[in-house]
Amino acid sequence: MIYININTIRKIINSISIILEKLDNLPNIVQGIGIALLTILIPLAIAILSDIYQKRKDQKIEFANLDLHVILDHVFKIKLLLLYVILIFSPMFLWEISSGPYRFIEIVLSIIGICFTSKIILDVYYWTKGSVLKFRFSYLEKLKKYKDFEVVWHSVWQTVNINTQNEREFFEIFSSIIDRLLENHERKP
Repeated sequence: MIYININTIRKIINSISIILEKLDNLPNIVQGIGIALLTILIPLAIAILSDIYQKRKDQKIEFANLDLHVILDHVFKIKLLLLYVILIFSPMFLWEISSGPYRFIEIVLSIIGICFTSKIILDVYYWTKGSVLKFRFSYLEKLKKYKDFEVVWHSVWQTVNINTQNEREFFEIFSSIIDRLLENHERKP
């Protein structure tokens, strides 16, 4: 039964490979989609980051440092975005020298990059539509870089007008992080 499934999968891949061999303009389509996504993403990044830097400059620092970290590391995911762009475009450079199953793999990699880049655009959309606290809380819960702890938590605690419910959520996250750090410290000899 496993042999039949593997044969079926091979036949499907071979059929797709034959179709991909005939599609000479597919790299142009994929690159066009990638460029369109980046064209959407770049102005959004400029607008959001300009707003954050303006807040920092005008001393309206309520969550400004936290928001900068959240936007770069958790919404735009800058480091991963670079990987996604490479996934979209680099397989298409190999298109002319590859054939068959390799073209199938190249298309799959490009589609993965397109999907993840689209997810980033959706996250930016949700950020601008007001789901800011959701992203802040999620970022703080996942924060692993010790050098960022002081900056982002200082940004939280220096904010004057925090809603009581949100302040409680911030405190719970902060407490769980402190508990986790103490546990890790106690485990080390």
